[in-house]
Amino acid sequence: MVVRPVVRQYKEAYAREAARHVRAGGHAVVWEKGGKVRLVIPVPKADDPMDLHYWSLLDLGKSRWKKMPSGPYRGLAIAMIPRDCHDIVRRRAERDAVWPEAQRAITFDCLACGACCRDNYVELDKDDIARFRKAGRADLLRRPYTRKKDGKLVLRLLKSKRCRHLEDDNRCAIYELRPSACSVFPVGSECCLNAREVEFEMYDGDPPAR
Repeated sequence: MVVRPVVRQYKEAYAREAARHVRAGGHAVVWEKGGKVRLVIPVPKADDPMDLHYWSLLDLGKSRWKKMPSGPYRGLAIAMIPRDCHDIVRRRAERDAVWPEAQRAITFDCLACGACCRDNYVELDKDDIARFRKAGRADLLRRPYTRKKDGKLVLRLLKSKRCRHLEDDNRCAIYELRPSACSVFPVGSECCLNAREVEFEMYDGDPPAR
């Protein structure tokens, strides 16, 4: 079971209500004057790679936030959202409108899904390369398993966009050696929820309007 933050959206005038929701464990999308959008979240735990608050930022292409020293968001983390991500955070709030609390407990069966292993981008780091070689699987660093992109070594997908290591039963053929990016990918994160929506139209909340 995973406890994930529920996303709500607020107008700037309702900053205190937004802060109250975040202090209860949720995330707040605050629409401000001038078309600016602020994401307010509990302060991410820098030493926890599975922190869902941090991953909510990563899914928006951001990795930095500011801890507010004063005001209604005192003690909380904020990040300004790029304009090209406004629809993404709006969709998060629309999806979660059906959930009344600030957090939601949900159970995922990854073997019944495997969405995160489809049409993804997995970059191998130095530890991955060393681990493959130590296990006698240096072949995993060459074609047809990998390719070079922008000087980085990344996993090569099949024409179907499935990872080459994803088996028919959704198990990973190299699970014990799998890349670090795969082992730390957090179930229930915005990245996880988005993959489920895109690949299988599986929605944890309201589906998008047609």
